[in-house]
Amino acid sequence: MNSGIMVAPNGARLLQDEHPELPLVQNDIVNTALMCKNEGADAIHLHVRGDDFKHILDVKKYQETIAAIRVKCKDDFVIQATTESVGRYQPDEMISLIKQLKPQATSVAIKELLPSLDNKQELINAKEFYKFSKDENIGVQHILYSSDDLRRFHQLLEQEVITGEKHSILFVLGRYAKGQRCETADLIPFLETLKTLKLENCVHWMLCAFGEMEIPALVAASVLGGHCRIGFENSRVLPNGQIAKNNASQVQYLKKQLEALNIGKVETKDMKEILGIFK
Repeated sequence: MNSGIMVAPNGARLLQDEHPELPLVQNDIVNTALMCKNEGADAIHLHVRGDDFKHILDVKKYQETIAAIRVKCKDDFVIQATTESVGRYQPDEMISLIKQLKPQATSVAIKELLPSLDNKQELINAKEFYKFSKDENIGVQHILYSSDDLRRFHQLLEQEVITGEKHSILFVLGRYAKGQRCETADLIPFLETLKTLKLENCVHWMLCAFGEMEIPALVAASVLGGHCRIGFENSRVLPNGQIAKNNASQVQYLKKQLEALNIGKVETKDMKEILGIFK
């Protein structure tokens, strides 16, 4: 059994008052990527910040940061560019970013790209976006915050807004919970819904979990056949209650837990497919 590990080192909202090792500028993000790769991470979920340290969907910033990471981490490290809106960007701006950037992989929250499934124009735009991504071999990971989001994803498959035989999805635990803290049991409704919708064999699923239960939840996900997204975006606390030194220390801690259960590292080609890159 193997499990992929993707690091999410900074997120869209956090600043260094949350943790002094939170990487916000390009050089720090690049160094964090390399340190995490050396500890066992297979990929990075990438956010870039503007000069004011606010989240920004900026093609140039992304291009420069991706190029710098690629120099350090080489081709066996997958780089996923987020389209997170953070209440600042509209679906057409999210789509425009990916069309201009053409990243190796991207993550898209269903509820942000399609706030309503009744808006015909948004459905048309989304279908065209997914087709573009598929044609360009851009891996798309669909972010799902609830079982309702998973049902919405299934509906988009049935409507052929999203096409293909295999898909990449990310379950999120605790993002909208009190204090942004999850429990490992929060994963169960996702898996039950996945089974009810008969999607188990056509998705690769990954988990991210907010709060101090992040790593126990990720270990449980790995045992159940899922993959892991870990990092300061979701938690800065280790299961023993200690504050993590940096993102790399979280990856190291998780890797040791997985190794103790004989759960190994995935190959690069497998990590690509886990993140929706199928060619």
